[in-house]
Amino acid sequence: MLIEGPLKIGVLDQPDQPGRELHLDFVDEFQALDLQAQGRKFHQYLQALQQDINRLPEGDPNRAGMLIVQQIAEQLYPHIQNGELELNETIIVELGRDYSSDSLMSLLNA
Repeated sequence: MLIEGPLKIGVLDQPDQPGRELHLDFVDEFQALDLQAQGRKFHQYLQALQQDINRLPEGDPNRAGMLIVQQIAEQLYPHIQNGELELNETIIVELGRDYSSDSLMSLLNA
């Protein structure tokens, strides 16, 4: 499933390492918006993400991956609203190796 929005999401998977790295970059179009528009756009993204998650059945492997994206995006939201992030820098999130990170890998590689 494709998650469209203000973020480009990539995963660095090194099998010899204990975890994975999730790399988040803001798309150029989002970076070009003023602060208020960024807040609105990101809020709309969170709402759309929630709707997409609600449409998936509990056992769908994409659901677990989308929930990770949602959780991270919710944590970023207040910082975006307040202009506290350098949107041109990559945000790196370290993940463990478990079912949910496997689901995220499947989701992003679909």
